[in-house]
Amino acid sequence: MQQDDRWRTTDLTRPYDAVVIGSGAGGAPLALRLGQLGLRVLVVEQGDFLRVERGGEGEPVGRFITDVMGSRDAPLSIVGGRTKFYGAALYRMRESDFRAVEHETGTSPAWPITYAELEPYYEQAERLYRVHGAPEGDPSEPPRANPYPHPPLPHGGVVAEMVQRLAQSGTPVAPVPSGLDHGPGGSCVLCPTCDAHLCTRDAKMDAETASMRPALATGNVHLATRTECLRILTDGAGSRATGVLLRRQGEEYVVRAGVVAVCGGLPGSALMLRRSRTDRHPEGLGNAGGALGRYLGGHSVGMIFPFTGLRPVPAFYTKTFAINAFYEGGPGSPHPLGVVQVAGQMPFWEEASRLVRPIARLVGRHSLMCFYMSEALPSQEAGLRFDGDRLAGRVEPRHNLQAFGRLRDLAVETFRRAGYPSLARKRPPYLWHEVGTVRFGTDPASSVLDPDCQMHDIKGLYVVDASTLPSAGAVNTALTIIALALRAGDHIAGVAAAGQPAREPAQPGRRIETVR
Repeated sequence: MQQDDRWRTTDLTRPYDAVVIGSGAGGAPLALRLGQLGLRVLVVEQGDFLRVERGGEGEPVGRFITDVMGSRDAPLSIVGGRTKFYGAALYRMRESDFRAVEHETGTSPAWPITYAELEPYYEQAERLYRVHGAPEGDPSEPPRANPYPHPPLPHGGVVAEMVQRLAQSGTPVAPVPSGLDHGPGGSCVLCPTCDAHLCTRDAKMDAETASMRPALATGNVHLATRTECLRILTDGAGSRATGVLLRRQGEEYVVRAGVVAVCGGLPGSALMLRRSRTDRHPEGLGNAGGALGRYLGGHSVGMIFPFTGLRPVPAFYTKTFAINAFYEGGPGSPHPLGVVQVAGQMPFWEEASRLVRPIARLVGRHSLMCFYMSEALPSQEAGLRFDGDRLAGRVEPRHNLQAFGRLRDLAVETFRRAGYPSLARKRPPYLWHEVGTVRFGTDPASSVLDPDCQMHDIKGLYVVDASTLPSAGAVNTALTIIALALRAGDHIAGVAAAGQPAREPAQPGRRIETVR
């Protein structure tokens, strides 16, 4: 029997200690931690392993998301979720992100936990995902008990020159903390096909590679692919989770478990809780205070293209530096602004209209694509709108447009001062890295979960994914989701850890070959 057939025939007729719905940034590390601590865990994944054959000699290592999935908007119901195509930028959120912070359009809310409480789990997540980084050049870098587990990735070619010229012009430049299997014995070759690409070498530390495979290797974690969770089950009083109703190949199964963790992302987790509603919870599980689906936040994002010269940019890994000097604010702004980060090489022109494509290709091949990113604020009004059990619409979060525009101007001026004229269209921001809709907090009237990611009024029911976060700050959110998952795993297993699991797992990031 082939390996992936075994996952589809996982036993759904027996009870488990915990059922985890989803295998992405939250579900996979949560399952790993529970399996390491001795719990018998069932992971339910609606999709399957993503199989893409590795090309021959001279073929690109990575496959662009539109080539694999058809479009960026295609559902990513796959083992590993969205992390299969992420850029592997694994930032800790800044200390200030855990506190209430005033912005031009309102207040970014305080978190129910502090940075200090999550810091040990950030460290564990960085080890697990083999993060390369260094604090130098980043005035917003939060305190850490120990150094990064691996040194920063090297700057190559035109990127190294740009970093040097930025530093000489007075701009502090910081490495992008990246989760790649790079270094002695590693499989990463620092190729140009990484950001928004599937890595056929398994060199990107995504949720499948870094968490799901070692979870399965514990022997305690079982994965059911091509299996849909129809609803969460609760007891007669509606006060405790008792299991899930699943459907696989047209047949329905009730799986009993004392812990159910929903890790379906946005909008999946909120929809799951909505369609699991009962007479005791008529508006959805966890929605007694009306917060389910509310408080959507994220990042306001724009693109900037600093031109590097007449020669095309060579093909190599470019996602190695960021400018974080404006995180807490900057010239001309009394409020926080955000970050400027170089992106990986992506054939974005292939997604442009036929008329614009030649110009976009010319820009892309003679510049380094960067983005500038500030916080889009959650509010009670922003979020999902339900019609029965389906999603009927949504209200976008508040973009801080003055701060967003000021960050763009500072980015253009920063690159110009270093000798790089830039193209940066003035356009409405994109919304990236969405958070909220099932957020955690201390007040059941404005949050769905308690500070341990457990539902306020239903014991044994947890949510750990991007929808848990009360705010997004202005840095990538993936590492925070991973850290919260490890922390929730310790809580579920009853481990009172001062940052360390009950027993350190053997080789937590060890490689396990997958069938392709």
